[in-house]
Amino acid sequence: MDRRRGPEHVPILDSLPFAPLFALALVACEEDFVEPNAFVRDAARSDAAPATQDADAGADLDATQDRFAIAPDGSGPLDPECNLNGRWLVAQRVLASALGQDQASHNWFYLEVAQSGAALAIVKGLHCGYEVVPTTSLGAAVDSSGAWAAFLKNDSDAGRAGSFAKEGTSCHLTLEKRYTIRGATVAYYSDPSHPMPTASDAASGNTPGWEDWDGDSNPGISLKVNSPLAKGTLYVAQRDYTIYDGTTAQQADKFKVSISYDSEQAVLGRSAGSSSAIETMSSPSSDPTQHYAWFHALAAGQATGTDEQICAAVRMLKDTLVPEANQ
Repeated sequence: MDRRRGPEHVPILDSLPFAPLFALALVACEEDFVEPNAFVRDAARSDAAPATQDADAGADLDATQDRFAIAPDGSGPLDPECNLNGRWLVAQRVLASALGQDQASHNWFYLEVAQSGAALAIVKGLHCGYEVVPTTSLGAAVDSSGAWAAFLKNDSDAGRAGSFAKEGTSCHLTLEKRYTIRGATVAYYSDPSHPMPTASDAASGNTPGWEDWDGDSNPGISLKVNSPLAKGTLYVAQRDYTIYDGTTAQQADKFKVSISYDSEQAVLGRSAGSSSAIETMSSPSSDPTQHYAWFHALAAGQATGTDEQICAAVRMLKDTLVPEANQ
């Protein structure tokens, strides 16, 4: 299928607030739900006809065809040149500094987007994991893979709203502010007025608190930190938010957009022998071009199957489809 083409456009990012070291995962939390309809995409038209719906109203998009979600009323985008309907691999990247060293956080997502007029809704949003990699010689590498299954279970962008419409010769994308919680009771701590849990605040029954998301008998999520300056395993609960707001090229299958975020982390402990330096706070780079997300439209047959299979494919495809996000 001849998909949309266009040059990538790098927008300008607003300044970012402080964020905790090794805690730069950018996600959002809400239960998944699936789109009520689908259509065969035609980049040149905004009135594409709805495709035959699967007999199972709760089924995901039929990934054997190049089919995309649309609004329940069958409407399409306001501007055919600015059409985000479809399935997307999204790779986020931010740069932060701690102990005088820099490290980049990479987060990977699968999104199904429905657009009606200028309005967007994410109908399925999977968080497929994150890593932190050093960008200076003494920077830190952080492995969070033990909690990836819990991210997939608990973290979702489903229901997140936004807009995508023509702005001059570009398209302007926004996605609303959305909080995500990791390693703690999601419903409670999604309210930013509630302080994050301390090490003594374990969740129990109806009482919110930290939760052992990776099943290793340690509180919160376990981050394995490795750098010449700080080594060990850190146990944390995290809360952060992201906002998407920037311009992109028209008719683009692949584009880059600015993000802003804030993040907080509750340190719940560290493994025996771990350096206390792994608890050091970090701050985002002051260079706004260092914080962004890459979108890449997925073709029929790419990233299909169960949620676990989709995320496994996203982690594999990211290096081929959006290598620019690996910086």
